[in-house]
Amino acid sequence: MEVTLPEKSITFITERRLENVSLVGVAVKAICKSIPLVEALSRNIELSVVEGVTNAIKHAYGLQQGNNVEITTLVFDDRITIKISDTGKGMDPQRCEDCREIDFEPGNSKTLPVCGMGLHIMRSIMDEMYYETTSGKNTMTLVKRFKNYDKHTGDEA
Repeated sequence: MEVTLPEKSITFITERRLENVSLVGVAVKAICKSIPLVEALSRNIELSVVEGVTNAIKHAYGLQQGNNVEITTLVFDDRITIKISDTGKGMDPQRCEDCREIDFEPGNSKTLPVCGMGLHIMRSIMDEMYYETTSGKNTMTLVKRFKNYDKHTGDEA
């Protein structure tokens, strides 16, 4: 089996504070710009990562300060892979599958789900999303493939 190495990779760590989530978004946007990707796609990837980091801070750590969230971005010729890791409270990996369909009325705020919307957004934007816990480390992996469209124009192939 041939192993494909990323063209570019970077790992950064942010303290688990909601105030830092916007900085993560800026970093991801800059990474997408370096690929380069069309603006709309960059925004969607940024949104997915921001949702993932926010989930780690809110749910894995319960908004308690002290631990970190690690973000690793791997850029391949045909895809971008982002891994968001924490050492907080884990979740059931099945939730990533269960979030495909959420029943709500967009115009009616009373029908918005209490939780799961961030997972649904990430699942809707990214081509692959999976979650695992290994040796106390929780990792959400997000993958966006470039083969379905021209990454420079955003047109579907």
